[in-house]
Amino acid sequence: MLSSPYCPRCHSIRVVKSGHHHDKQRWLCRRCRYQFTRVDPPAEADEQTKRTAVTLYGHGLSFRCVARLLATSAHSVIRWVTEYVETCCFKPAPEGAVVIEVDEMWHYLGAKANKLWIWTALDRATGRLIDWECGGRDQMTFERLLARLRRWKVRLICTDEDVVYQHNLSAGRHYAGKDQTVALERTHSRLRHWLARFRRRTCVVSRSKEMVDCSIALVAHLHINQEVDPSFFHLPLARATA
Repeated sequence: MLSSPYCPRCHSIRVVKSGHHHDKQRWLCRRCRYQFTRVDPPAEADEQTKRTAVTLYGHGLSFRCVARLLATSAHSVIRWVTEYVETCCFKPAPEGAVVIEVDEMWHYLGAKANKLWIWTALDRATGRLIDWECGGRDQMTFERLLARLRRWKVRLICTDEDVVYQHNLSAGRHYAGKDQTVALERTHSRLRHWLARFRRRTCVVSRSKEMVDCSIALVAHLHINQEVDPSFFHLPLARATA
């Protein structure tokens, strides 16, 4: 027997049947007179499906493409990717006496008229992407990144000749020149390879700065810093339902 639900508006249990809509039972709340159709919550996906979604997105597929392959919704894929990043993808812990390369790349936020700049920092000794900051191509954005980099005992910061670096970095620990940021340029190429949104002249734009940050964290975790177990990638696709 179908049990009576509660009203989604006032949470009252004083509800009665009130006809059908598309073969689904309608209910009427006697307290606030709100009419509604009870929708059972969707079954939670298993861990294999979630990890498969993270793997596919981390290898360049879009949220909608992953959702079609796994017979789910793009919103679910976004939620699984976000949960994985918040749980497993952390920026490296500070180490002492390092040489850091800092550079910036751009992307679109909302529309191609609105550029989003991503400032990245790479540890030259290990090749790890240690930090990044999303914002404008201005001093305020770089200062937010620099404040976190001060936790590292930096011997030298290598950048290009942008005026922002000249104003914030001391001459003794700063080298300005593209010849010393080659490793970070290679890292930017890998980000553009795995994430279509970072390819120049692409039709892909991002809706939120938080999702850009989440995507960088995932690619750094899976491909650049390689902090994931190789067995993570060897998962069969979940069986799609008709």
